[in-house]
Amino acid sequence: MRTVAHVMTTDVTTVTTIDVVSTVRDALIDRHIGAVPVLDQHGGLAGIISATDLVEEWAPSMGVQTVMSDEVTVTTPSTSSVDAARAMIEHRIHHLVVMDNARVAGIVSSFDLLHELAGEVEAASTLTVAARPVAHVGDHVVIRGHAVGQRERRGRIVETRGSDGGPPYMVQWLDDPHDEPHSVLFFPGSDADLDSEPG
Repeated sequence: MRTVAHVMTTDVTTVTTIDVVSTVRDALIDRHIGAVPVLDQHGGLAGIISATDLVEEWAPSMGVQTVMSDEVTVTTPSTSSVDAARAMIEHRIHHLVVMDNARVAGIVSSFDLLHELAGEVEAASTLTVAARPVAHVGDHVVIRGHAVGQRERRGRIVETRGSDGGPPYMVQWLDDPHDEPHSVLFFPGSDADLDSEPG
């Protein structure tokens, strides 16, 4: 059985505890990734920030320590792909940081494991790009309650700022129609989805 070492990303984009939210947003968008490990001043793992953590409207200058999750679920290169997938299901997460001798050796996502377990590793890069939904002005964003620690939220996209209809999106929340539109960075999956504008 193949292990995490066969499917993890070793070219890991990281940020540090002294970085700010805007740095994280730029990294996620520029690298087309869903999470980044946060390192302390000694290069040790201090936390992780995912696109889901940035659903709320954080100020660009907000420090990452305010936003990051400091309880990080980690794995090792020798862990089986099946056990890594089980850990994700148990903890309801989409990313595992891979540690080797107390250093960050890689990161593995639920998509990495899905392709591995489905026997489609060779097609992973093209499938990931091809499967990314494209949003249009007027579409609705649905953020499920467990992703933001509250009720499900729906919003109408009033502007797309990413390339080819990708995130971030300017969203007017339907439960707060008088509020100013917010910039929302998310990747469709179990935590969020897109609904086309009703005909």
